[in-house]
Amino acid sequence: MDHELLIKALAATDQGHGYVLATIVESTVKGTPRKAGAKMIVLKDGTIWGSIGGGRNEKAVQAECLKALKSGKPSLVIYDYFGREGQSVCGGQIKVFIDPIKKAKHMVICGAGHIALPLSAIAKILNFRVTIIDNRKEFANPRRFPYVDRIMVGPHAAQLSKIKIDGDTYVMIVTQGNEFDFECLKVAIGKDTGYLGVISSKAKRVKFFGRLRKMGVPQHRLNLVRIPAGVDIGAQTPEEIAVSIAAEMVAVRNQNFLGTDKFFREKAE
Repeated sequence: MDHELLIKALAATDQGHGYVLATIVESTVKGTPRKAGAKMIVLKDGTIWGSIGGGRNEKAVQAECLKALKSGKPSLVIYDYFGREGQSVCGGQIKVFIDPIKKAKHMVICGAGHIALPLSAIAKILNFRVTIIDNRKEFANPRRFPYVDRIMVGPHAAQLSKIKIDGDTYVMIVTQGNEFDFECLKVAIGKDTGYLGVISSKAKRVKFFGRLRKMGVPQHRLNLVRIPAGVDIGAQTPEEIAVSIAAEMVAVRNQNFLGTDKFFREKAE
């Protein structure tokens, strides 16, 4: 890949932007403006970095890239330059591989206590961007969380309200107090989160949902909350609880692949 194009791709990744990489994987020897290996990047707003040859075919590839960014599915497309109706006249043919690079999911952990520590580490291993929120400097600091992307110190709910939350944002509420948990839940429940979990007992769920219903929160919003959060693995320790929550998050992230055959399995005897 061209050095400058690689730098731009890395910058887009660091900034949490998704993009599509279009690469000519095959071309005829003569006629086509660019040959195999030529690349371009297309951003969500249609911005193009690099080029696969310009003209109507590049415009068509741009449109395919924007579709791929929405679907998340790669594809192989073929374009001719033979001068027929709707074709360029350079001569030749190119095959372009369209590879959507989705932006990293953003995990926001409200609370920096015993569960947040292993959960944040697991989330980083799973390629999440991680933000930690806590009102205690002695817990929310770079010495305790050297690997996370952002640390916000202050009232949990107030700090959470400053974060842009969308379908790529996973919010896990695990503060040191029930009222802090509830205040964070009030902020997040009206947002279109990709995942919203609360550390909880079943009794706490009943209490929280009762309060939210009195506030006018509709049932379909309540149904989106994972409370108690995590897959039931009989977790006892903070580390095991973190694993159960991470497993549930992965299941949400990979929901389109649930139930499919696994790649790794033991050989039949």
